[in-house]
Amino acid sequence: MQEEKGLQTKILKDLRSLGKYCVAFKIMKTSDNKIPDVFFSTSLTGGIFIETKKPKGPIEKGQTTMIHKLSVCGCQSFSCYNWEEWWDIKKSLGLLDGESLLDRESLIKAHERNEKLLS
Repeated sequence: MQEEKGLQTKILKDLRSLGKYCVAFKIMKTSDNKIPDVFFSTSLTGGIFIETKKPKGPIEKGQTTMIHKLSVCGCQSFSCYNWEEWWDIKKSLGLLDGESLLDRESLIKAHERNEKLLS
């Protein structure tokens, strides 16, 4: 459990480093079971759920089902066992360019475009 919590904390810290361009939080308790642990959203990714697991910790069938259901219904969801997998997820979402951090300018432009649409 401690390893899982540590990974959640690292992921949240990484996401929060994006400042106002990312909303990120840990989901503590919901009215439904099997909801992933972390939710975040950016103007480039939309809403994303992350289920963190300790290394070699099995993902429950119900969690796998929920991750699949969320993704099919339009909210990308992933399971993540370690920091390297987190970087792979970020890369697949366009939050990384190769091995370096995202061109922050792309994120800022997308955020400003959304702000303009809402004003």
